[in-house]
Amino acid sequence: MAVRAELDVRPLSPLIGAEIHGVDISRPLGEGLVGEVRALLNRYHVIFFRDQDLTPDAQAEFASQFGEVTEAHPVQPSIPSHSQVLAIDAQQGDRASWWHTDVTFVDTPPLGSILHMREAPAVGGDTMWASLQDAYDRLADPMRAMCDTLIAIHHDPWFAAEVEENGGYTWNGEFRPKLTPSIHPVVRTHPENGRQGLFVNEHFTTLILGMSPIESRGILDTLYRHSIQPEMTCRFRWEAGSVAFWDNRATMHYALDDFGSARRFGHRVTLRGDRPYGPAMPRA
Repeated sequence: MAVRAELDVRPLSPLIGAEIHGVDISRPLGEGLVGEVRALLNRYHVIFFRDQDLTPDAQAEFASQFGEVTEAHPVQPSIPSHSQVLAIDAQQGDRASWWHTDVTFVDTPPLGSILHMREAPAVGGDTMWASLQDAYDRLADPMRAMCDTLIAIHHDPWFAAEVEENGGYTWNGEFRPKLTPSIHPVVRTHPENGRQGLFVNEHFTTLILGMSPIESRGILDTLYRHSIQPEMTCRFRWEAGSVAFWDNRATMHYALDDFGSARRFGHRVTLRGDRPYGPAMPRA
């Protein structure tokens, strides 16, 4: 992959995560630079930019160069001034201190998310990401072969109850009266880089189809523990003005809740994804 000289790419680990310096993402990137940034996302799964000054409109405009920007969230409300922007505010309880992949409880989970941190703690509040493609590659051959055949149910009962109370939800421009479980392959084929990766997360994956709860839990717990081995993760230290752009099709992430009452506030936008496919659920 050729990257122009003015882009300073600094990997955070051998497998996942890279900071990109030398670009102002508040301005249109142009077709060539968009292609380079997309290639870096496919290579590193999550990429970071420092010292960015983004209004909500500019953040959505940056995201739109890589796909269609969705509603802020299927269930949670957007900020009042922009329907595509979700506030991440620790003081309002937004502390996602568990490993998860965003919104896999819908049939078309997001392609990716872009978080602009507007205020960050002086110490703590880092986020970690894990590469689910490298996790798949590092499975033993018999385990990988079995996972290729599996399909799992994804659901969030808490969000489902909130949707029922609100009378429905809208996702990808479509109104739906209820939040029902979705099924996804345990192994997902990435539509851009072609790699296979695990597509399960402890927060939203509830059961493997065709297995008893005991069997399912044993396999899923093994995959969760395997996927978050430190060698397949990176850790990012936030500062005000930092931006993270992660591939939701290839990662899990964990926001560390170690900063007490300090202010941690950001804006997130999300890119529309496709229906996951893989060896157990071929592309239609």
